[in-house]
Amino acid sequence: MASFFSLAIMASSLLGAMSAPVTRVDSQVATLNTQYSGFATLYKDDSIRGACPEVEYTNEELVVAMNSAQFGNVKSNSTVCGKFVKVNRADDPSESFIYKVVDLCKDCDKNSLRLSESAIREFTNSEQVAIEWMLIENETEQDPKNVTKPTKKPAAKSGKEDTEAKNTKSTYHGRGTWFSDTMGSCSEGFSQDDMIVALNEAQMGKMWGSGSKCGAKIRVSAKGSSASVVVRVVDTCPHRYCSFGQLDLSQAAFKKFAPMSKGVLELEWSFV
Repeated sequence: MASFFSLAIMASSLLGAMSAPVTRVDSQVATLNTQYSGFATLYKDDSIRGACPEVEYTNEELVVAMNSAQFGNVKSNSTVCGKFVKVNRADDPSESFIYKVVDLCKDCDKNSLRLSESAIREFTNSEQVAIEWMLIENETEQDPKNVTKPTKKPAAKSGKEDTEAKNTKSTYHGRGTWFSDTMGSCSEGFSQDDMIVALNEAQMGKMWGSGSKCGAKIRVSAKGSSASVVVRVVDTCPHRYCSFGQLDLSQAAFKKFAPMSKGVLELEWSFV
């Protein structure tokens, strides 16, 4: 009889263990000002509100989703929502970018981030890149490294300061092609005889407001040519045609470097 009851107790314990819910280990909040190494991948969620209920956003903004292991606990209101991450390519720590945390990435590995397209295109044309990053409290926090904040245009400067600012502008490299349109996304009519350009979608920013590149001027040179021209942004070259760094030049601008039959140029350019 004793052995019968012992078997019954063992069976009951086994069934209870099998049916008991699995306890999920709470994620930990990433530590402030601590460097992590991982991967950045492309964020494609079209929603305007994710795991951070107080933060609205769009994919056109420079935002990031944190991996679940370092996001924190939503129920206890202890998360990285609203904080910022400072990110640089693992192979180029000289330039960093600051993005706001707006969501949780459930399928990201620990130490990895998911960036909006406008954010990830700041430093790669790929959908995944090795990065280093750290969590910071606010977007003005800096360390001795060179920190680039792509979310805001710097205030206008004058004199010596303005000259120094121009000399430190980023230089980009990419393919150059030509197009035939006479009306673009900036709602401005133009001629193909004008010195104009369609900027790639990743660097175009919002169409209107302080982040718009409409009307911006770009100085362009091409490999194999001694020419240098300044063109004005009047249109957007969609991502499926132009990756980060690429330009679609007017026919007049393209012909400053080569005949249109050449088709594709290797460009170096910067905003002026």
